[in-house]
Amino acid sequence: MQVSEINYLTTKEVARLCRVSDATVKRWEDAGLLKSERTSGKHRRFRAEEVARFQREQGLGQKVCHGDQSVLSSTSRRKNLAGSNTTLFDLLVSGCEEETANFMIGAHLQGTELTEIFDDLLSPAMQRVGELWYRGELSVAQEHLATRAAHYAVHKLRTSLPLPEMKGKTAFCAAFETDLHELPSYLAQVTIENEGWEVTNFGANTPFFSLNEEVLQYTPQVVCISATYISELDRLSRDYRELRENAVKMKIPMILGGKIFEDDHIRRRFPAELYAESFAEVAHFVERLPE
Repeated sequence: MQVSEINYLTTKEVARLCRVSDATVKRWEDAGLLKSERTSGKHRRFRAEEVARFQREQGLGQKVCHGDQSVLSSTSRRKNLAGSNTTLFDLLVSGCEEETANFMIGAHLQGTELTEIFDDLLSPAMQRVGELWYRGELSVAQEHLATRAAHYAVHKLRTSLPLPEMKGKTAFCAAFETDLHELPSYLAQVTIENEGWEVTNFGANTPFFSLNEEVLQYTPQVVCISATYISELDRLSRDYRELRENAVKMKIPMILGGKIFEDDHIRRRFPAELYAESFAEVAHFVERLPE
């Protein structure tokens, strides 16, 4: 199979990531341990996802030491590291699912923390997608392509992450009723899972009465709810009140996330222990919760 040069790693790049010689990488490939694809010139090229899998299974280090030259950013196809958000944006609006996944997994291989990928790469790119769609500069089809590519890439990234030490804690994630956006609650799920928690994600448009029933039955250690926008404010705030009251009685902290909660009036209507402005804040909050 012939491949393009975009978002694939060369033999030399894989060797540098794994701290071995080029010949060792070729032996791995010849033995079938590490799969490659070929360019039109018959050169080996490796998907970032495949390299991540191999490193995880073989127990090879994935971090680049502080001060080391970045393998991925040093290649000709990634000359403009400062423009990485723009590059990711272009991949997203074009619906390039595999390339988007390789971009994000490549950042992980490079040593970028998961929350940095979400906060500094993916979120700004998707925010730009939303703003351009709102102004009519992107079509609905392009917005849908970007969202699908983002979901696909996060799923691939999730399967590439090494399994953390499980802490025996559970979390619930969801999006507000009437909010049809799946991605924010999924990013919260992956963020909390990466801290060693078991997460149930109820997804978009989750009624508070239904979430309340789940909380009463299964008693999670934290509830995380996202909101891109809120309609029917009065009704939703009334419905939220019962969920909140039960969570307080059961000593279950609640995390609310989304730009909508920058408004103090909205915060008063929807009280919580944390109004997360980033996924790094979510990770830090659950990490510090007592055993």
